[in-house]
Amino acid sequence: MKADPTLVRSRHSSPALCDDPVLVAPSKPGSPVPQDGVGTGAKPSLYMKSKRRFLSNKELFAKKYAQRKAALMQKGVQLKKLQKEIKVRNYLKPQTSTVTYGRTPDGTAFAVPETEDMVTALLDPRKPKSIADILTLTILTFYVVLFLVLPSSIRKWTFLGIYAVSRLSYNGGLGYLLYQQSFHRRLTKWAAKYRIFNRPGPSASVLRRTTYDLIKRELSAKMGSDYTFETAPLEYNTWLLFRRVVDLILMSDFTSYILFAIACGSVPENQTMVLHVGRWAAGIFLFLFNLWVKLDAHRVVKDYAWYWGDFFFLEDLELCFDGIFELVPHPMYSVGYAGYYGISLMAASYTLLFVSLAAHACQFAFLFIVENPHIAKTYSAPSK
Repeated sequence: MKADPTLVRSRHSSPALCDDPVLVAPSKPGSPVPQDGVGTGAKPSLYMKSKRRFLSNKELFAKKYAQRKAALMQKGVQLKKLQKEIKVRNYLKPQTSTVTYGRTPDGTAFAVPETEDMVTALLDPRKPKSIADILTLTILTFYVVLFLVLPSSIRKWTFLGIYAVSRLSYNGGLGYLLYQQSFHRRLTKWAAKYRIFNRPGPSASVLRRTTYDLIKRELSAKMGSDYTFETAPLEYNTWLLFRRVVDLILMSDFTSYILFAIACGSVPENQTMVLHVGRWAAGIFLFLFNLWVKLDAHRVVKDYAWYWGDFFFLEDLELCFDGIFELVPHPMYSVGYAGYYGISLMAASYTLLFVSLAAHACQFAFLFIVENPHIAKTYSAPSK
């Protein structure tokens, strides 16, 4: 059928339906443009209704999507601002530090460099060794060789004499030095008088320069990057030098006692198997208990108190005694000598037992004469 020439193909002016061509009658000039069949007398088709509904839903979805996107963007901006504020807050917040600060008797504060315990520094082959370490290891090696070459008839009494000298050097020698340092500052005054930590001038003697270089190399050998010999306080350097003497005496005391105990060892005659096993079991238990006491005490007091550091300077720390210190007072001097009696049991020697009792008595004398007066002077509240 041929189309009527009075009808022309046109597009609706409506943008929503601009892609759907329909046949409409040309309107007169000035007449309103027909919209979706309105004014034409025609009803909207089902297709047109569905398309308008689809486009309406699409616009609604686009509007909600734009709102959601704007909200997410706003949240993103807020999140970035919050992250920036947290970063700034963490930067401004005081950081916890592991640095311990010490204070000399004249009030000078300084950062206390870290130190290593005696056993690790002395016996670990991976650790650098100072001249004092080499000297200590040489003396201990000499003790072992002497024990092996001496005849059994004089071995026991020889090492009894070596142990007696070591014990008197500990309780008598170190006790005297610590007492003088606590009440008279003898060691630090001696170091200041002879200026052993001061760099010698160009006109100093060869002996003076050699002594300075030797002491500097000795004290710096086992220290980390946080230690500088020239800037460390006099009291701290004096304490480090005192530690070298302590290491030598304590290791000599321990080694000579063990060798003396081996020399005293015997197997009692007519002892039943039950008593033999019980004696060794009790001895091993006491020795392991002694080892735990020493390790736990060192964990609490660290090298600072282990080497009597508070006789030279004070650390700005709150005293907190836990572990073995909650069970017994002065554990290193009381139950810390339980190993002596355990070794005496294993050796089955009354001689070793009486020597152990005498050594323990010397340690208590050291506590009452040196330690307790210093503790009372240093940590007791001043009387009103």
